[in-house]
Amino acid sequence: MVPLIEINGNDQKNDLAIDIREHPDYFELAPECCIYKIPERFREAMTNAYTPQLISIGPLHHGKGSLAKMERQKSRYLQNFRGRTTEKTLEEFQSYIETNEERIWKCYDVLTKFNRSNFKKIILYDAVFIIELFLRHFEEEASDFLLKREWFRLDLRRDFILLENQLPFFVFEDLYNIAFGSSHKPSFLQIACSYLDINEDLSDQKDIKHFTDLARCALVKTCPPNSNENINKIYSATMLHEAGVRFKAVKKNSLLDVEFEKGQLRIPSFFLGFRIEAAIRNVMILEQCHYPENAYFCSYIHFLDSLIDTDKDVDLLVKNGIIDNGMGSSAAVADKIKTMMEGIPRAQLPTCYARIRNSLNKYYDNFWNKLRHAYFKTLWRAGGTVAAFVVLLLTVAQTVLAILDRVMPTK
Repeated sequence: MVPLIEINGNDQKNDLAIDIREHPDYFELAPECCIYKIPERFREAMTNAYTPQLISIGPLHHGKGSLAKMERQKSRYLQNFRGRTTEKTLEEFQSYIETNEERIWKCYDVLTKFNRSNFKKIILYDAVFIIELFLRHFEEEASDFLLKREWFRLDLRRDFILLENQLPFFVFEDLYNIAFGSSHKPSFLQIACSYLDINEDLSDQKDIKHFTDLARCALVKTCPPNSNENINKIYSATMLHEAGVRFKAVKKNSLLDVEFEKGQLRIPSFFLGFRIEAAIRNVMILEQCHYPENAYFCSYIHFLDSLIDTDKDVDLLVKNGIIDNGMGSSAAVADKIKTMMEGIPRAQLPTCYARIRNSLNKYYDNFWNKLRHAYFKTLWRAGGTVAAFVVLLLTVAQTVLAILDRVMPTK
């Protein structure tokens, strides 16, 4: 079986050939498939979140005019890489790609069919560019403008996480090992994590599909266990807070590691900005396409969505250090979280947050928790009022004594 073939000549150059096959098997996905076109129902919600802005990696966005400038940088990096290694290394690269062309091809679910030489050239240039860039970053070569311009580096990193903008991870690892396997250089996984700012220990990950999958591996390293409990009600963050739930930001190795114990909801803090939003959305689509039964990150976003009803809920989470708002307004954050869940089948998500949500519901429904919270809140306000009144009385008394002392000075 091979990936489904799609005709799309709008963005491709004239030198690319279309190969349409009519056999029914060719419309099935290969078992190796892991790089997907974004389904239209998700793309319509936020097109820019799935579209590269600076560079195309792999065949899906190759040939787009808006990304043409970086093609010259790929050629420059190929020449630099030749100086780093040998001509024989590049010949071995070409031989490897020739041998594994069909395996690489099957990783894509839908493609415009390139002629063989052009497809292999894309794989070679893009793989060498990534390897050279990651090595320069790891070696702290600050003179390269692709590294010294912070905004440019961040935008490149964003493009590298997009699901449609991928090469299979095994291609990078195999080519890297051909070039540097006998040297003392760090592994490709290490330099990839360094560039992509993924600090997790992923030494136990043996089957990383691509960079989007690498980001997911770091995110879902640990999460609450699945539960068979049913959820009948959902309460927002402000409602839970009014019932006495305390929110606490924590630092953990996994963003998904949420805990609720003794009235305290502990959630790992995270930054939400426009580049991070793109990464979140692409990881969610990867889960929907490739890990539908283990869509743990989608479950986490669903849990956040249940906490956030309005901008007041965002204000509460920001105040407690759980959300670092890079979107501007709290209303923008609330809207983004809502739209992230559009098109996601909630009923089919893993139930890893069901137990926590039910515990929150029980806490909210407990009359004594509400009464205790309201009592101490009222008592605190009353105490503050009494204290202010006492201070006022003391001030007045002091003033009266001062006046009397002037009118009737003591002998």
